[in-house]
Amino acid sequence: MLSKTLKELLNERNMSLQELADQANIPYETMRNIYYGKVTDPKVSTMMSIANVFQLSVNYLMGKSLYSPEEQALIRNYRKCGVHGKSIIMLVSKYEANTARSERESKDKHKIPCLAPIKVKDGFIYDSNEVLEIETTNKEAYTSIQITSHAYGPVFCKGDKILIADRFPENGERGVFVKEGRGYIRQFIEKDDCYILKSVNGREAALEFKRLDEIDCIGTCVGVVMA
Repeated sequence: MLSKTLKELLNERNMSLQELADQANIPYETMRNIYYGKVTDPKVSTMMSIANVFQLSVNYLMGKSLYSPEEQALIRNYRKCGVHGKSIIMLVSKYEANTARSERESKDKHKIPCLAPIKVKDGFIYDSNEVLEIETTNKEAYTSIQITSHAYGPVFCKGDKILIADRFPENGERGVFVKEGRGYIRQFIEKDDCYILKSVNGREAALEFKRLDEIDCIGTCVGVVMA
């Protein structure tokens, strides 16, 4: 298999056996024995030197390709192209890959409500929200909150939409909490015998409480849709 692959590669690259031996820094006689199948299990260092010349994996040289026959044919044709042809192939492949990814993402999207608070300062008035609707591929997200001011900068920018999962935050995670009708986007921290809701921008005072039932939790921040 190695001999066959080597012959195909030399033919594709229009390269002589002597040129390969020189570039791989391998004695010509050793290379010749590999080429004609007299050596079927060369040293790893020899295989790596040959692979480096062709910029391929050792597995590929041994015929253990990770690619389908169709993919192998595409790779062979690509290697035969000049600079212009390779550029065209790259442009087309990038376009098609992006299109395919967009199609996959559109199938995976689901709609969730998005709260857009009207009044924002240190926290937001929880009962004064415009309710929007957004699409997301984040499977955890069940609702979201839109940042409608610069109050949470520089962590969150105006227009960002924070995706929320229906679970209580782990230590160090950010979450959305409600206390006395006001909502807060804070970092949840367990410290000693108390719980702390730390300001995400460092400007507001931390909220502290002794029991988890002292505050309501909307959920945990699991992503951001950038403005």
